[in-house]
Amino acid sequence: MKRVIAGDGHDATAAYLAWVAGRREVGMATLYLIGNPEDPQALYLTDWESPLDWPIVGVFQPAAIKRGSVTSKIGTETDSLDITWSPQIGTFIQNIATTSPYQQAQLGWFDNIQVRIWTAYMPTPGDCNTFGCSELFGGRIGECETQRGSIVLTVNSFLDTLDEKVPTNVIELSNTKAAYTGATPPAGFTHIPQFDCHVGGSSPTTIVGDQTYPDPGSILNTNVAKDGYLVFNYGPNATLGGYWGAIAQNVKVTIGSNNYNQFVLYEALPWTPTAEDTFYISGQAPLNLSDGEYYGFPWVPNPTLGV
Repeated sequence: MKRVIAGDGHDATAAYLAWVAGRREVGMATLYLIGNPEDPQALYLTDWESPLDWPIVGVFQPAAIKRGSVTSKIGTETDSLDITWSPQIGTFIQNIATTSPYQQAQLGWFDNIQVRIWTAYMPTPGDCNTFGCSELFGGRIGECETQRGSIVLTVNSFLDTLDEKVPTNVIELSNTKAAYTGATPPAGFTHIPQFDCHVGGSSPTTIVGDQTYPDPGSILNTNVAKDGYLVFNYGPNATLGGYWGAIAQNVKVTIGSNNYNQFVLYEALPWTPTAEDTFYISGQAPLNLSDGEYYGFPWVPNPTLGV
């Protein structure tokens, strides 16, 4: 029996087992958190017919959702789980936060988002507080497919960070990319540079920005951000909050009599950002060196290894 956590955070496993011992039927539901709790775009869904409140996590809203079975494998191979979700059809608009979930799926919005799933145990229908829930599955969305009237999310277990065979009793991160936080200062920076989007000159593949932090108005050295990432911030009027793209080139560009930073992306954004969109620049992910040693970012040659 997995540990059951009540709505106030205490361990209710023993109380639940004692309660369920003399019963033939038990009210159960499944809770799905797609995204992180601190993410304003996170989805709290349940297959129950009415909202379920598990206070330590949040309120989960009813949704047409079907869960497949967990595919278990031997060793450290990744387990996976398919979730079929049928949200209401909505209008496609140029705002990633409020557009239809079907458009979000087509744009890759759900890729690599964390998913946590719990089983809720209810002494009375709708009561997720008394006994609470136990963990069922956790992972990241590896694939997202839109079908007629549904979105199929393939969730890979958190063990997908392992890319090498290791003994089953020694679980560790063996891939330096798995340890990349996604917000690393570019070469020469000690802080993450922030920018306001300058609409003039911007397009879905070329973003013009005015640095606001840490050195307002300054221009980055040519290609210092190459192969890094441009990530849009969340905001009340942001249309691309959370969206990101890999940087192919960064240069200085002069518009009118003012200088700005211009970033060229490898792949086009779904639309041109607006003046309300802001973004930051992150350095590239660390390298997996064949010689087996990595010295932080940016990479520093190690003469003793001959690299």
